[in-house]
Amino acid sequence: MSTPFNDARWDTFGLLKEAYLALDERIAAVSSSTAAVDRFVVDLLIRVARSPDATARPTDLARGLSMAPSHITRCLDEAESRKFITRKANPDDRRSTLIVLAPAGKRLLAKLEAPMTVVRDELIHGLLKPAEIERLERTLRTLRDHAQQHPERGDVP
Repeated sequence: MSTPFNDARWDTFGLLKEAYLALDERIAAVSSSTAAVDRFVVDLLIRVARSPDATARPTDLARGLSMAPSHITRCLDEAESRKFITRKANPDDRRSTLIVLAPAGKRLLAKLEAPMTVVRDELIHGLLKPAEIERLERTLRTLRDHAQQHPERGDVP
């Protein structure tokens, strides 16, 4: 009987996951030492800030952050209770809600940006050449887009 996960192609998957987790841990450490805010709320705020007009739909946030609906709801509730975001009716679809970055959320992100930039530059932009970053971003977008288009495939062997 062969050893499970002995195929060398698992190294690619493992390295990608390990790199992400190491980067995420460093960013979380910086954010928690700078502000007493749950790391998932910080991720949420950054994702909203990166959205057009600093506004996003909860479903897009959940997909972009790979959060279960119950987890995104808890993060949104906490962010709203701390006045980091506001919820407003979606003018294009009154059945849905939009999440908007509030002034307190902008202030928190402004406080976090400088220390997080140091880590970002140390671990990515200061380490890789521009062409490597461009290639990495293309590859990551391809992987993300494909995975987000096929979330139901989690049960396929």
